[in-house]
Amino acid sequence: MKVRVISVTYRAGDAVIAWVEALQSAWKARGGDGSADRLVVVAVDNASPDDTPALLGARAPFVTLLAQATNRGFAAGCNVGLRTAEPEEIVIVMNPDVLVSDDFFLALAELTWPVDVAVRGPQIVGQDEAVEQSARAFPTLATGLFGRTSLLARALPGSAVVRRQLRARPEAGAVDVDWISGACMIAPHDRWVEVGLFDERYFMYWEDADWCHRANDRGLRVRYEPLLAVRHHQGSSSSYRPLATVVAFHRSAWRYHRSHARAGVAQDVVAALGLSLRAMIKLAVTACSRRGGGSGRR
Repeated sequence: MKVRVISVTYRAGDAVIAWVEALQSAWKARGGDGSADRLVVVAVDNASPDDTPALLGARAPFVTLLAQATNRGFAAGCNVGLRTAEPEEIVIVMNPDVLVSDDFFLALAELTWPVDVAVRGPQIVGQDEAVEQSARAFPTLATGLFGRTSLLARALPGSAVVRRQLRARPEAGAVDVDWISGACMIAPHDRWVEVGLFDERYFMYWEDADWCHRANDRGLRVRYEPLLAVRHHQGSSSSYRPLATVVAFHRSAWRYHRSHARAGVAQDVVAALGLSLRAMIKLAVTACSRRGGGSGRR
């Protein structure tokens, strides 16, 4: 099995070493069969102002470090790494704050790749041991009311409307979904070629939903695969600029709406007003959190 893991780093700090060590441990647990077995780890650093590149060079010299002169965003950084991928590789795009389980590559080796499966997403568990809602329905206007971080989703997690939006239920087994989180996306090289690279107009957020939508437009399936398990320490880089992160999120949400969810001028107005109001509330909450000594993470 030939695997290439690509991650985009920005102020990753020690988290990036934990990410690399988890990959090494899982690869070692799988074993190997000589020259036919290969793991390539690529870190695309988006001009980190801290010591992330030096840390990787000193403690993980086997990692291919592609240092960028400027920070052009997550999607652009992923594309730098994806352009290094080779045929016959399984290519994994994942955050540097995601740690694979020791049996990750063992489970991955057992999976087949029907020609109509574009990508798989693993079960993602957060620091609080809860399963993250990393498999979802395509965003609509209702997503703002019943999406992953909404008050209604938290208050009524078992309701039918929320369950239609949030589809990560490991107990149900592998299932087709609309889109999976970019925290960890797994696909053979030829699917990345068929669907294309990420849209670099998304600086942060929603590039994963856009990619999965383009896969769906080509008649390809997106699979939630809970036998693959990872742990997510969310927000390690976005916490440094929380206000800018909130703005980037809502800008990307508007771009996604304009690209995939438009249904007339009236809906555009509703979407624009709803996103603007949501952004202002998030900015206010984040600013108050920072003044009160909070981290400001989403």
